[in-house]
Amino acid sequence: MKITAIVAAATAVATVNAHGGMIEPMCRAISTMKLNIDSTFGHPINMRGQYTNGKGGECFGFTPDTNLQPIPYGESKIKMRANDGANHVGPCTVYLIDPSNKENKLKVGEMNDCMRSLHPGPGNKGDKPIPAEMTINVPKDNLPCKDGHCVLQFYWEATHLTPHELFDNCADVKIGGGGGGNGTAPSMSPSSSPSSAPSPVGPVAPTDAPSPPGPVAPTDAPTKGPSPPGPVAPTDAPGPAPGPAPGPAPGPDSKGEYEYIGNHPDKAGMNTWCNQNCPAFCPGDFCKKK
Repeated sequence: MKITAIVAAATAVATVNAHGGMIEPMCRAISTMKLNIDSTFGHPINMRGQYTNGKGGECFGFTPDTNLQPIPYGESKIKMRANDGANHVGPCTVYLIDPSNKENKLKVGEMNDCMRSLHPGPGNKGDKPIPAEMTINVPKDNLPCKDGHCVLQFYWEATHLTPHELFDNCADVKIGGGGGGNGTAPSMSPSSSPSSAPSPVGPVAPTDAPSPPGPVAPTDAPTKGPSPPGPVAPTDAPGPAPGPAPGPAPGPDSKGEYEYIGNHPDKAGMNTWCNQNCPAFCPGDFCKKK
């Protein structure tokens, strides 16, 4: 039984280079925070905190979603995709986390150098996304969940930068709930890109992947913008810390031309999200034109 999670990069407002993030299970950044597509997927953790109204940049601190999405026991597939310049070196890891204690976590999937393997060279805005599959393995015992409720975190490290650039997305899930995805994100055919199927391991904390042999040039150039209230670490190029990218402005509301067609109970909020992001980023199984 497959659970899809698509690593999607924004091709809309070009204030930052597109990166990636999980859209199914639907992440908190969209379902409860209503962040626009660049703030959801384009900003690393240390920059994203500027746009979350005091909830920080880590997705675990975002408003929880009471609409728990089902994840089965055992092996299942998550789907990823990378586009534009998202050819960073470093691992992608999937964790299940205790919703009341972020230190209590269990690694259920990992893929070394995942984005680089999908996107070996610099991309261009508007390039067709590159899909792939990754296996996760959820055991029946020793889960960090509360009454079956876990936070599923997709965590991606860009280890070619110092300090490492970090990205994450979180979804609230129900373990053993049966069924696959909830039909709120675009479906994609399986890719032939390599995948790995790790066995479940005990609770661990995120670790940094070893740096690849030889120097690797950063792929994204930093952008300029107003300085945030506090210091911000470098984003996409080593050296002195640049000013962070300005917060991407939401797209025009299209005068209500689009509507949400998924299953999330907050229809009004998701309609607003669709009208803020369409047509620049408008998944066909997520939003549609009236």
